[in-house]
Amino acid sequence: MKILIYGAGVIGCTYGWQLAKAGHDMTVLVRQGKKSRIEKDGIDIFCSDFRGKQKQTEQVTFRPKVIDSLSPDNDFEYIIVATNCIYLKEILPVLAESAGKAHILFFQNIWNDFETIARFLSPEQYFFGFPFKVGGGRDEHCIHCAISGMKNSATLLGEVNGEITPRIVKMSNALEKANLKPLVSKHIKTWLITHYAIAASLSAGIIKAGGGKNFAGNSQLLKNTIKSIREGFEICYRKGFDPKVEKANRPYYLPLFFLVPVLMKIYSNETLCIMFDGHTQHAPDEIKRMLKDVIADGEKYNVQMPYLKSLQKPEY
Repeated sequence: MKILIYGAGVIGCTYGWQLAKAGHDMTVLVRQGKKSRIEKDGIDIFCSDFRGKQKQTEQVTFRPKVIDSLSPDNDFEYIIVATNCIYLKEILPVLAESAGKAHILFFQNIWNDFETIARFLSPEQYFFGFPFKVGGGRDEHCIHCAISGMKNSATLLGEVNGEITPRIVKMSNALEKANLKPLVSKHIKTWLITHYAIAASLSAGIIKAGGGKNFAGNSQLLKNTIKSIREGFEICYRKGFDPKVEKANRPYYLPLFFLVPVLMKIYSNETLCIMFDGHTQHAPDEIKRMLKDVIADGEKYNVQMPYLKSLQKPEY
């Protein structure tokens, strides 16, 4: 397939590289001023791949096609939007004008953005997903990514109405061929909303701990973070999204004496620590925004949020 990655960040470049390895025709849309450098030098990626029996590391230079503007007469079959959620409002007018006939896959954290997207695009133009298989960060020279091999780590896909459409099947097949473990959800909106609440608390807790490894070893902070996630789930419920619809959310309701030691072990996993540290160091503004969004809706729905608010730094 001919696929455009909208945004040359960690997620977009890692998925783009993996899809290119699987034989797809990949193009990356970058900001003005970056095109010539990336065409000349490519995109350096250092990958820790945990999908096999043993961790494999690989350093490559990804050389996709590069564009810095999108034409309405483009011939892309899919556009994967993999930018920080902060930039969604500046992206939507571009997509509304220039997406053409491409299917748009939003690969982002989503909270109150469904209505915003619907104002710019018609339902047949887009669907949703989440890149739960990949994470990491970057420095000025290189992307540092991890590809998870954990049992419950997958690339989520789903239509808002829960249907399994031809475009979902086709993208799922492409991800399967790239060994990126697609998982089609019939409740993608609920998955995204509740994941937003989890990620807001979890990321803020990791920042407070000073990193993923420290967080996994701090039982009291982990306990308070779980309580803040439960407050977030109550906000989701009052917004009309029942967290228990998604099986992955149910463990967060287990008794703390059982859940805390289990999560301490899970969160100390090397893959997750790379992903946690990459995200918290690379996208602190997104995390601040996410925590603010959840707390703002908690106030709107009169939810008590002592633990969520305790995770906010004064400057948040």
